[in-house]
Amino acid sequence: MMKSSGRKKSSRPFKDFYAEWFSHLKGTLLPLLRQSMSSATLLDSDILLISSSDLLSTHVHLLHTHFQSYFKALDLAALHDVSQLLYPDWRNPLEKPFLWLGDLHPNLFTHLLRSFINNPNYHNSCQPFPLPFVVAFKDPSEDLIGLIKQIECGLRVMAPALVSRSRDAQVGFVDRIGSDWVEGRVLEGLSGAVKDQMEELMSVFVDANRLRGSILAEIIDALDVYQSALYLEGLAQFLVGFKDAHLLRDFKQCGILLSPSP
Repeated sequence: MMKSSGRKKSSRPFKDFYAEWFSHLKGTLLPLLRQSMSSATLLDSDILLISSSDLLSTHVHLLHTHFQSYFKALDLAALHDVSQLLYPDWRNPLEKPFLWLGDLHPNLFTHLLRSFINNPNYHNSCQPFPLPFVVAFKDPSEDLIGLIKQIECGLRVMAPALVSRSRDAQVGFVDRIGSDWVEGRVLEGLSGAVKDQMEELMSVFVDANRLRGSILAEIIDALDVYQSALYLEGLAQFLVGFKDAHLLRDFKQCGILLSPSP
């Protein structure tokens, strides 16, 4: 867990880390997970067995660990320069509508889980997987449904509170600079105001980031290996989709069509 002091800061631009992290996700971990998910062997008319359940569990663990390493890297980057995360000009136009306090809105994690529960066969149109995956979400447990409701209930309280803290930090900055401006002390108070605002925004971002990581961990902890594999495959594919050249081109074209005429 990140402490408020005594932790080494990272001076590396986060966009460079993300490029490598994403490349490993797309080029290595996601293909390996899919390969292990597709390796079921038919033993008889009633039983399907994953050729190596340990291999599947390993790849599920590796992908989940990869996501958690991303959240830890976000914390370190925030300590160095939170502005590169809260105002990420390196994100493409398709990604930006999904950002909340610098990264994916935590509601996305529960929405993805509900998509499996509400339509357990929807993934078959993208990637056909063996029977254990086909039936993985057909009869979700009451505990799993309860967890989703619990997370969503918590988000309805915590998400607005974090947004309010971020807004208050910005309002406080404007008020402070406005007062100094009127009194002719702008330069004297500017550096202190900026520092105070950045520290509060860093605190807000880290709390939001921890919320994302903890929700993902709670969900994976509640799922079995087949459900976890499907869920993480879907989450990874969601991120990969942001970089799809055809989808990005179509999205930009929609923006041009919707823009008001000069």
